[in-house]
Amino acid sequence: MTPTDLFDPRHYSEVRKPLLEASTLPPWCYTDPLFYQREIEAIFSKGWCFVGREDELPNAGDYLTYDGVPGPIIVIRTESGEIKAFFNSCRHRGTRLLSGKGSTRQIVCPYHSWVYSCDGELHRAPGMEDTLHFEKTTQHLLRVELEQWAGFLFIRYTETGPSLNDWLGNMPEFFSRHTPENLRCVRRKSFEVQCNWKFLIENALEAYHTGSVHRTTLGRQQSEPIPTDGEWSCLRVYVAGKKTISVLSDAQDSLPINADLSEEQSTSTFFTNIHPCTQFVFAPDSMWWLAVQPQGPMASRLEVGSCFSADSIAHSDFQQRVQAYFRRLDTATPEDNEICEAQQAGHTVENRPQGRFSSEEQLTHTLANWVLDRVL
Repeated sequence: MTPTDLFDPRHYSEVRKPLLEASTLPPWCYTDPLFYQREIEAIFSKGWCFVGREDELPNAGDYLTYDGVPGPIIVIRTESGEIKAFFNSCRHRGTRLLSGKGSTRQIVCPYHSWVYSCDGELHRAPGMEDTLHFEKTTQHLLRVELEQWAGFLFIRYTETGPSLNDWLGNMPEFFSRHTPENLRCVRRKSFEVQCNWKFLIENALEAYHTGSVHRTTLGRQQSEPIPTDGEWSCLRVYVAGKKTISVLSDAQDSLPINADLSEEQSTSTFFTNIHPCTQFVFAPDSMWWLAVQPQGPMASRLEVGSCFSADSIAHSDFQQRVQAYFRRLDTATPEDNEICEAQQAGHTVENRPQGRFSSEEQLTHTLANWVLDRVL
């Protein structure tokens, strides 16, 4: 298919229909390099990408890295206490400066030992004394836009565009009673998944699969979509008779429920998608995130972070009780990853017809049309 044909809206007319009349995205949307490249240009280079929490960087020099497709990023707390984001690229020959997360007094390029402050300023450039018209003051690390909500840090690759507040819409208000500003991240875990980024997010936006994929672990769950305002969507998930789905169905010892929640909120878990591919899950007793980083048309990196309130963490038996929450994620996440990889394999069938949506896949249909609105 030529690029002109690939982005012809007529190929997507069935996706544009109302949910129970609509068909899924054509299979090439999950495999074609040109379609993927258009997603990078139209979606990932322009929107807000979640990178971590402020409490993960408590001290000056603490940093984390983010490997977004438009470029790798350093997020670091400066000597003044401010958190800033820079492209993770030396101004000399473009070498990656830092990897993973950690703490440093200064940023030193591993190639030729150029030295930058945590504020991004170039302090030392050995061997450049004879280079004409070279000014250290012009060779600072390149800044990236960074904003935060309730301690959640987001970057945007473009200098202009919607603010994070506009992007999130009514999300901060909707989750105000969950007091997200009191959360602390206690664990991160990374997975390499051989599937398109959309499969991971689509799977997280419906409970239709839970009775099959998680039959013996989480069990069948009920759900309903929640209306939203802004670049996010939300699915309320619950199990009759259970207050939390943050642990496996046979777990006996969960943490206290947030006392600030309403009656409905105290028995509901809200699975969100902050477009394009960050899932925040707000449960009555915890919060976790799934941040998807595309690695190509058929590969993704998945970062899973676990958050709890400062009050829960302060409990003397927190380390013992939190293991039940880790077991839930360490069991269910691989189950989800495996089924997404099976979807990817099935989508390599040449000329595979489009599928149809069930009534439980409203937000999957919403995501498909959100992508088409930008890619076409």
